[in-house]
Amino acid sequence: MSAATHMKFTFRAFAEEQAGPIWQHHFKRLWPAYKRWFLRYGERDRPTYFESVKAIKQYIPEFVPVYEAMVDLAGGGDHAARFLSQYCPPPLFRGCSQAIYPADEVVMVRSYDYSPYVFDGLLMQSKFNRRQVIGMLDCMSGLLDGINSDGLAVSMSFGGREQFADGFGISLVIRCLLEFAADVDEAAELICRIPVQGAYNLMLLDREANQRTVELTPGRDPVFYEHHIATNHQADSDWPIYEDKVDSRGRFRYLTDVTASGVHTARDFAREFLRAPLYQTQYARGFGTLYDAAFYPQHGACEYFWPEKTWAFDFDWFEPQEYQIDFVDPEGYPKNSRAYGEVYTSKPIPVLQF
Repeated sequence: MSAATHMKFTFRAFAEEQAGPIWQHHFKRLWPAYKRWFLRYGERDRPTYFESVKAIKQYIPEFVPVYEAMVDLAGGGDHAARFLSQYCPPPLFRGCSQAIYPADEVVMVRSYDYSPYVFDGLLMQSKFNRRQVIGMLDCMSGLLDGINSDGLAVSMSFGGREQFADGFGISLVIRCLLEFAADVDEAAELICRIPVQGAYNLMLLDREANQRTVELTPGRDPVFYEHHIATNHQADSDWPIYEDKVDSRGRFRYLTDVTASGVHTARDFAREFLRAPLYQTQYARGFGTLYDAAFYPQHGACEYFWPEKTWAFDFDWFEPQEYQIDFVDPEGYPKNSRAYGEVYTSKPIPVLQF
């Protein structure tokens, strides 16, 4: 039997209106690992700088000033500029569960399930444009989830399809939604014009309790649903080896039962995500719960939480802080597995090790 796997990991929360010295410090710290990951399959496997900039200008021109400022802070190098564009990045297979629950107030809750070796662990409050944004950074230019000061909250989960195409990484899409959309309707308009690289389920909730779940698939138009639960499959997806390994449909059924009961307060519902099968500990296999998050758009607040710690923020109070957690996988690293994530797919997946 394999010995348990331990990994100590530090989460950091910081505030910076524009990307500046703090963002730059973290970029320099993480860039060597990100560069190895970005170029893992060779330079020719990634779009050129010209292709990357052209795509941003074509699909999300509003983001150009922020992107250019980040590139300058990153040193202006070719590889860093291509990486920060998030145009056709190396594929990533993430887990995650998410749901919207109407209780004493409407709350959107998500788990982020992945490998701690492929994760920034940086929560940032910013004001790149006219809206303040609080969100968990990904690839330094994007966000895994977050909320803006207009009351729009966005989160995502992988859509369970082994297909990729020319498009942007999902975390850059989420960044743009929170920067440039005030509500669900405006977010939906943006989603329809930004091509995505992989299959993802986006969840949207705004201050007026409008909500949508969006299935994004490369090469297809977005599909909008009114239902309020998403894990790691889509309406017509068919990837049984992945779905079984991450128990996507089991987690979906669990959330369906919990939401149908209607007995929880918003905060109590959020804490359901600390229970199995939503809370996962397969860190060595790339499927452990790194954090949970709850978003409360009606009063512009959010929580990022773990079994023994909660960070609570709103747009009037954001305190920089750190939290170190020990991620423990009781089963250890699986025998004969080749890399994080390859348990789920026959294709090799790049590994980040910070």
